Amino acid sequence: MAEQPNTAYGVTGVKKYFSIGDTIARMGEPADGWYILLTGKIGVFKRDFTVAEIEKRGTVFGELGCILHRPRTATLQALEPTSVLFVQMSIDEVVEKHPEFAKRILVDLADRLTRTTESWWSVAADPVEK
Repeated sequence: MAEQPNTAYGVTGVKKYFSIGDTIARMGEPADGWYILLTGKIGVFKRDFTVAEIEKRGTVFGELGCILHRPRTATLQALEPTSVLFVQMSIDEVVEKHPEFAKRILVDLADRLTRTTESWWSVAADPVEK
């Protein structure tokens, strides 16, 4: 995996490249940074369950552990050749130095929470067949 310093969306980090099947981050590992998808597609897994697929360029992911100071909550794997910007910046620094980007992270997290809640409610509302 090659690495080089880079800036994307006004945020500086290290550009990293991954091949199909490469693990970007593993569930339970310390969250020492977060990512911005530049190209490719990422699978988000909890154990053997696919939680999500990320393919929209500019999507921020892996930020939850950094914000909450907790280990990674999922495993991230490249589903196709992928490049990301790996950012090591605290949420305080993002808010102070990049307020528009902080707002974007907040809106993305709210959107993910809404979609997850709606998904759970749709499962809970389905009657169980006997």
